[in-house]
Amino acid sequence: PTSLGLFRIVLVTIFSASMLAHIGSVAEYFSDASPLFGPWAREAFSSRWSLFFLVESPAAVRAIFAVGVVAHLLWLVGLFTRPAAIVAVLVWVSMVGRNPHLYSMPDQFHTVTAVLLALLPSGRGLSLDARWRGKGGPVPVWCRRLLQLQVAVVYTNTGILKTGASWRDGSAIYYSLVNPLNRHFAISGTLAALNPYVLRPLTWAVLVWEVAFAGFLGLHWLREVSRWRRIPDLRWLFLGFGLAMHLGIQAMLYVVWFAVLMISSYIAFFTPAEVERALAWLRRRLGRAPAGA
Repeated sequence: PTSLGLFRIVLVTIFSASMLAHIGSVAEYFSDASPLFGPWAREAFSSRWSLFFLVESPAAVRAIFAVGVVAHLLWLVGLFTRPAAIVAVLVWVSMVGRNPHLYSMPDQFHTVTAVLLALLPSGRGLSLDARWRGKGGPVPVWCRRLLQLQVAVVYTNTGILKTGASWRDGSAIYYSLVNPLNRHFAISGTLAALNPYVLRPLTWAVLVWEVAFAGFLGLHWLREVSRWRRIPDLRWLFLGFGLAMHLGIQAMLYVVWFAVLMISSYIAFFTPAEVERALAWLRRRLGRAPAGA
């Protein structure tokens, strides 16, 4: 349960931070105080579901949002994990449904991962439920594999859909980095000089990596199931490339939670034994720290 428990802690920490980023504008986003409210909101987003289509007063919306924040915190520490997770997801889905213009593709990954995690027994490890309520226990391996599959679907589907001319000619990353609406730095001249020798090969490398991620996952599963060590452990190659890519995206572009969500999802690729060794190393390091540090 340790791997899934750590996945819960890290991902729900990000979910909670994303929730808290709405503080100060909750009524303006999700209640009758919004520019788009009442029947007009329901008509505009008729394909969506939201509690905030039923409860519309600013005070009530703020109260439901507060319940959602508390539910996220309980989910994070693993206290009454399953009911807290369900409440947290219902409030989050209500926010996305009521005002989808606030959200984008990374938030879809947030939503799908939150739903999957809410349905999995993530409170069996590294949780107050396990420590205080005797709810600990083993977790089936398919739980981690389901989360791995979700990551692979995101990457491989994204790669397959990249059929535009800028991906074929290798200019996609260059144009993303010089986009004035999304960039952190105005360094177009430097990027233009780097494009033929660095950015163009990198564009094609990203495309190949994304499409190949499904094959990597298949080999990873085969290696785990068969214990046939002739299949190399490709996690360090594929996850290492992904780590470098997402850190680069975070440094150069305005993507809010996307990079940290994707990097954190890599926890699902590590076994409980590997996670326990990492946590034991961390505890040893913290134990050596000076008391006043």
